[in-house]
Amino acid sequence: MMNVKALLGLGLIFFLLTTTLGCSKKDSLEERVDYPYTQTINGHEYRFESGRVTEISTDADLDMRFGVLSDIHGEVEKVGYFAQLFKVKKVDAILISGDIPLNEELRSGHADIVSDEVEMLNVLREVAKTGLPIFVIPGNHEHKGDYENALKKVVLDYPNVIDMTQYRVFDGDDADIVSLPGYQTFSTQGYQFIPDDGYFASHKDIEKLKELRQGLDDPVILLTHGAGKTNAQLGPSTTYDGKDVGDAYTTQVEKEANISFTVVGHIHEAGGRAATFEGTPINIGEWSSQFTVNFGTLQKWKYLDGVSREGMAGILYVHEKKAQFEILELK
Repeated sequence: MMNVKALLGLGLIFFLLTTTLGCSKKDSLEERVDYPYTQTINGHEYRFESGRVTEISTDADLDMRFGVLSDIHGEVEKVGYFAQLFKVKKVDAILISGDIPLNEELRSGHADIVSDEVEMLNVLREVAKTGLPIFVIPGNHEHKGDYENALKKVVLDYPNVIDMTQYRVFDGDDADIVSLPGYQTFSTQGYQFIPDDGYFASHKDIEKLKELRQGLDDPVILLTHGAGKTNAQLGPSTTYDGKDVGDAYTTQVEKEANISFTVVGHIHEAGGRAATFEGTPINIGEWSSQFTVNFGTLQKWKYLDGVSREGMAGILYVHEKKAQFEILELK
């Protein structure tokens, strides 16, 4: 029979071996957050450390282009279509601004046909096949447990998926990102927007954007789900009844933190609309030094112009200190 000293010796050897080998890319999401590491994604080097992703690789230009998906709501086939279109248009990375699952229970009170976790896994795997960096946040439809489980699983096979609830800052070569996961309004007039165990963006969370933004020297993009208030006549948070339901405190903090560009979804019908903090509309293809833009939904939806579209996504182009956007439609 093996004695106690022998058992202790084997235990010490095992500990030393596992410590020496360190963390592989198959480690859990929590381990990836706790331990600094570098990762090559699409030929670029990135360092993950202390809630921050830094692009180590550099190039000579000052250009960055992001494919953007929002309010996917489980539309996996449409994700595949737009993901391939992003590759054709040579985007550098893909942003997902929340509401990945449909969550029928929240929207209509009916049981989910497909579980939210499975929907998120299917969606994220489909977009991750591009091999591009994928920056993702939850919106108001995600349950925390489902979102966290889906991200843990997908990252094991696709380390190019970056959870921006864990890494709130991306310090890129030509453009930077800070994230505000979740949604700013929990409920109003008896209607609940966020599950009880969902992601609520409190004033404290919004205020933290000032801290996250510090030290970033490229144009800063806020990746969030719900827009700030712009008071534009037809802006990124305008509903069918003409009301601007954007969050005023988000706009206030963005101004104070000098955050130039904001990528949102949530108000489906406002897809394709962009405006400055002061409410000046920004048109497709128009270069501007500041705006918030809504990239719509992958669901079939009737937009503010009265046109029903099968699915909408887009591209954000950044050059030096200005940006413009393009809207893509599923034909």
